[in-house]
Amino acid sequence: MMKRSFVLLWILASCLIPAAAPAAETSPRPIRIAVKEFPPLVFKDLKGFCIDLASIISSRNHLRPEFVMHGSVPELLEAVESGDCDMGFAGITITAEREKRIDFSQPFFESGLRIAVRSEALSHITSIGNAVLRVIGFSIALFFLGLTLVAHLVWWIERDDEDPQGFPTAYGRGIVDAYWWAVVTMSTVGYGDKRPKKIGGRVIAAVWMFIGIIWFAGLTATLSSALTVDRIHHGEISELPDLYGKRVAVIEGTTSEDFLRYHNVKVVPAASLDDLLAKLKDGLSDAAVYDAPPLMYAAKLDPTIKVVGRMFADQRYGIVFPNTGAEALKELFDIEIMLSRQSGEYQKIYNKWF
Repeated sequence: MMKRSFVLLWILASCLIPAAAPAAETSPRPIRIAVKEFPPLVFKDLKGFCIDLASIISSRNHLRPEFVMHGSVPELLEAVESGDCDMGFAGITITAEREKRIDFSQPFFESGLRIAVRSEALSHITSIGNAVLRVIGFSIALFFLGLTLVAHLVWWIERDDEDPQGFPTAYGRGIVDAYWWAVVTMSTVGYGDKRPKKIGGRVIAAVWMFIGIIWFAGLTATLSSALTVDRIHHGEISELPDLYGKRVAVIEGTTSEDFLRYHNVKVVPAASLDDLLAKLKDGLSDAAVYDAPPLMYAAKLDPTIKVVGRMFADQRYGIVFPNTGAEALKELFDIEIMLSRQSGEYQKIYNKWF
């Protein structure tokens, strides 16, 4: 009887204990992830390929990501190295020099450097505009002064109300006809509706015609020269050897700057991607070199920028971790990256942003 009572009590206890001890759900562990703008991997509004991939991996492993935006690669690396952030996730190229300071995951993205130039259409329009300004801009005041002087002299010498080909003596009508005559004479059109008959008027007309020929010849020569220079300086940049002797914009502290300085290319430092593109579009540099993804994305949105040539200086992006104390987190992300590639989830995220 006692034995049966003991068994019954044991069964009852085993049923009641799980119900009396509810499972205590722990909150997701927060991790601080340093990021920097690197379209389309990372956007300023915390969207992009890296943000999606980090969020999915974190949610599967009971982690809560807190993204911290930084302005440059050196700042991002410093945040991870100092322990301010648990990891860094953006387009950070794996290099031996950086490996001395921090640790990298396995590569999660393969890329390289590309060259961007101003689009040819914009360059040609700009060159023509600059040429016209050089020819006309500096002489516009002198041109109108000469036009006014010639028109008044011809009107004063040739005014005659009786001659239908002469200039009216009334100043208003006469000076308008004189300006018209000066313009068509200088351009060598010469409609013949008005013409000087006196020696003084003819001398002025002859000098004015020679000035017009010289002026228009100078305009034509300058425009031709500008277009030739434009083809040499802009149209011929497409590969790495074409950058020698040119001004090339790069972002400070990046592998693109290191690469071009190693190859003795004249660099124009830029503080950010926006600054890089501004220097290119404003003519402060002849070309820009940066990682392929952000350059190609910028060219897709801005028709004044064109990416040329083939990709060079192959690069692999890795997730950044501190040298010590993050071994478990690094191993977790390494495994998750491999699993996401095998499952096809990685490709879905890639297709969303590229």
